[in-house]
Amino acid sequence: MQARRHPFHCASGSIPRARVLQALYTMSRKNRVARPKGELLKEFNEQILLLTHACSTFDQGLEPIGKHIALSLRLLLHHHGQSQALMQQLNLRAKRFMDTAHDLNPRNLMTDCPLTLMRVGGGSKYLALCQGGGGPRGYRWIKFEDWWNNSVVKDETGRFFNRRELILNVANTDGGGHVDPTLDEAYLDLSRNNSLGWVISEGDVQRPFPPPVMACIRQIAHETLETIKAKADASVVCEYEV
Repeated sequence: MQARRHPFHCASGSIPRARVLQALYTMSRKNRVARPKGELLKEFNEQILLLTHACSTFDQGLEPIGKHIALSLRLLLHHHGQSQALMQQLNLRAKRFMDTAHDLNPRNLMTDCPLTLMRVGGGSKYLALCQGGGGPRGYRWIKFEDWWNNSVVKDETGRFFNRRELILNVANTDGGGHVDPTLDEAYLDLSRNNSLGWVISEGDVQRPFPPPVMACIRQIAHETLETIKAKADASVVCEYEV
């Protein structure tokens, strides 16, 4: 049998792994052609339609579709490295975004989750604010970077979560785009171990309140879609209604 030389092997020894990866990446990027803006706009309208229908399905009771909502939000909003947010490509992240959570109160010693409200009795669970008619403080318009990175959840050990962390944990590791064998510890506690600390009492029995993550994702989608309705131009079709 004749030995064959690997394409990334040289006479003096193996090429460093970093150079191999860079070469492979360069090869994978060859012959790529920029999309025309009209095609990006068509894709954007299709993504809005998909997100709107997912939100409607969520509101009808299929809560696991919140994982697909998180994936859609990542596609629209997450811009890092080779991940090119669609709303960034259309210059929509430069707009101000609807914020229904406002700032967490630093004097509040309790847990906080202002994107949601709690329904107690008859199927106790967290609801997105939009599912309950809106929050007590209404909304405001803030810069995207603040909206994306401001804390919107505080758990009982003082750990904080922002919109970006909630979306990426669900989309990247917890069933949106991937199911990872391990999860971030703080997110694990929030989504499985009742780290907000609330319980439901039924006679002498207490059980943990269901997790808030999917309700948070639903409210973030509401804010995003309402932002698109208010800030995008007439070429964007957004027929979202609560």
